[in-house]
Amino acid sequence: MIPLVTRSLIFLLLLSIFSYGPVMVYANNKTPSVTVTICVRINPSAAYEHKTVLTDAAALQLLKGSKEEKAERSAGLSDIFITIIQYGKTSHFRMEKSGALWNETELTRLVLTRKATIQLEAHAKSLRASHYGSILPWSEVSKLLPKKSKFSIIDMEKGLEFRAQRRAGSRHADVQPLTKEDTKTMKQIFDNRWSWDRRAIIVVLDNNTRIAASMNGMPHGGDGIPDNGFSGHFCIHFLSSCTHRSVHPDLFHQLMVYTAAGRRGEFLNSLSPDKLAQTFIGALSQRDSDLIKTVLEGANTETVNTFLKELEDGTAFRIIIRKRSTLKDKEYGLTEHLVIPIIMKRKNQLEQSVSLQFELVRESVYSPWRIMNVQFKR
Repeated sequence: MIPLVTRSLIFLLLLSIFSYGPVMVYANNKTPSVTVTICVRINPSAAYEHKTVLTDAAALQLLKGSKEEKAERSAGLSDIFITIIQYGKTSHFRMEKSGALWNETELTRLVLTRKATIQLEAHAKSLRASHYGSILPWSEVSKLLPKKSKFSIIDMEKGLEFRAQRRAGSRHADVQPLTKEDTKTMKQIFDNRWSWDRRAIIVVLDNNTRIAASMNGMPHGGDGIPDNGFSGHFCIHFLSSCTHRSVHPDLFHQLMVYTAAGRRGEFLNSLSPDKLAQTFIGALSQRDSDLIKTVLEGANTETVNTFLKELEDGTAFRIIIRKRSTLKDKEYGLTEHLVIPIIMKRKNQLEQSVSLQFELVRESVYSPWRIMNVQFKR
C-alpha cells in the first residue's frame, strides 16, 4: 500500500503536468501569488503604455480553465500585451484578435474561457479609451488649434512629451517647439537626428482633449519662435490633411493618425493593393518591424523573416516616387500582382535599383486585401 504522503506527491506531480504552469508546494497551504498585467501599446517595444494589474483572486479567475496549445504562428495580433507571473515563472503574451494569448517565445497559445475572454476584452476597451486619441478631421482640428495656440505632444512609442505652438499651415499644422528644452525632447523622439519619418502622436489641448495625429521630424521652412533651438517648423497631420505639394492626404501620415487612434487595423483593411504594397515599403523605410509583421500577416514565415533579416543587417529601403496617374485605384478582382520599383542599400554597398513583386489576394470583393508573398525582382 502506497503511503498517504507518497500518494499526495504523485497527485501534485500529475497536476503540474496537465495544468497551466508548474505546481509548487507551499508551507501552511498558503495560496501562491499570481499577477496578470494587462497593457495597451502600439507595438511590443513602445515605452508609452496604459496598464491594469490583476492579482491573486482576480488573476486566478482570469486564468481559470485556460488551456495551452502549440501554435506555429499567431492568428492575428492586437495591441494588448499580457504578462503573467505565476509560481515564480514570468510569461509574456500578446492578445490575438480572437482573445487568445500568443507566446511568441515558446510558440504556444493560451486559450481562455469565454467568460475570461469577455473580461479581458473589457479591460482592453477601458485601457484603449485612456491610451489613444480621437480621430477628428483637419477642418475641425484647424478650428480647435488656431494659429498661435499652444498644446502638448506625446509620442506614442517613446512616451516623451513636449510643448509646441501652431504657427501657420492651411492644409495641415505648421508647428514649432516652444523652448530649447522642448526641441531637445523632440529630437530625442527621433533618435537625436532630424528625420522625415512619420510618427504616431497624441496632440493634447489645454482642456485635455486628445487628438490622434502624425508628425515628421525635419525642420524646414519659416521660423517664428526665437531662441528655441529649432530652425524652421515641422508638420503635424490629422485625418484628411494634405501635404504642401499635394491635394491628396499622405498615405503614411494617415496610417500614423489611425495608429494614434488605435484603429490601425481598420485603416489597413481599407487599402487597395497598390496602397497596401506602398505601406509595406514605408514600413521598410521606417524600419518598423511590427508594422512589417502586421502588413504581412497573410504571408508565410519565410517571407516575413527575409525582410526582418534585411533590416537586422542594416539594409535601407525607399520607394521611387511615381506620378499620381499611375497610383489611381482601379477595379480589382480577387487576386492582384504588382511590381513596384524601390531603392535598396545594403550595408557597405552602393545603392541599387530593384523591384518588389507582390502577390495579393482577398476572399471576396467585400474582404480586405492581404499580401501573400513579396520577393525581390531584379
